[in-house]
Amino acid sequence: MRKLLLLLLIMMGAGVSLLTSCKMAPKQDPGDTVAASVFAPVDTAALHRKQRAERARLRNAKDSIGIFYIGAGSTEKKIQLISYPSQRDTLVYSKARHMKRSGSTDVGHVVRVKFYVSRGDSLVQGLEEITK
Repeated sequence: MRKLLLLLLIMMGAGVSLLTSCKMAPKQDPGDTVAASVFAPVDTAALHRKQRAERARLRNAKDSIGIFYIGAGSTEKKIQLISYPSQRDTLVYSKARHMKRSGSTDVGHVVRVKFYVSRGDSLVQGLEEITK
């Protein structure tokens, strides 16, 4: 009985020592400090004003007729045209078999487009780069 009581006391002592002193406890090292301005809240009022101004600018934007940006979705047979200057509308047209080009008509350039209408279909017949 004594041995059992002694064994129980030793086990309780070992359990208490394990609970109070953990070797895996995280080290309290604050490291470098960061400026308080990083944690300052974002000025949402100014952000909302900027967003409203951008939406109003887009609403009031007048797009030019026949002038477009060349879009990245252009392929060998199709051409993607994005409205100029608002970039709100995207149109995809087929290219005519023989299409005249003047200047650089790569993706992202501003071009004037000449259309050819045949039997209800509109084809792009010519592209002319507009220099800014």
